Amino acid sequence: MRAILARAFLLIFQSRRGVYTTVACATVLFGLFEYAVSSWCIGVKLDPVLHATLQASIVGLGAGVALWVILMGVMERRKLVECELRRVAELNHSVRNSLEVIVLAHHTEQDSVHKQMVLECTDRIDKKLRELFPVIENVRS
Repeated sequence: MRAILARAFLLIFQSRRGVYTTVACATVLFGLFEYAVSSWCIGVKLDPVLHATLQASIVGLGAGVALWVILMGVMERRKLVECELRRVAELNHSVRNSLEVIVLAHHTEQDSVHKQMVLECTDRIDKKLRELFPVIENVRS
């Protein structure tokens, strides 16, 4: 359930249109919820003070639950992003360690042309990794 909530929030908050649509839908839903509670209180014919107190309590409780769901979704979204960043950092770390082993293994080799090709390839891979994951590199150091 939490993973679904996290993915839903990830999809919603990827664009401004998603955020605006969510805010508009929430506004309409809270308005309808308030209308339903008010209609129910009128139908039961409660005292006006009790009517106002009950209506405010129920709508406040609904708003609190909605806020709780939103905060849980944001928290799960952050956990999901953090998990993905950790996976990318691990990939980055593993590839760089493998490159280091390849480079060190070819330092002992006598064929200078082959050694130069390996060093150039590993340098290109390393530069591309630094370009793709600059934040991860700074976080790990």
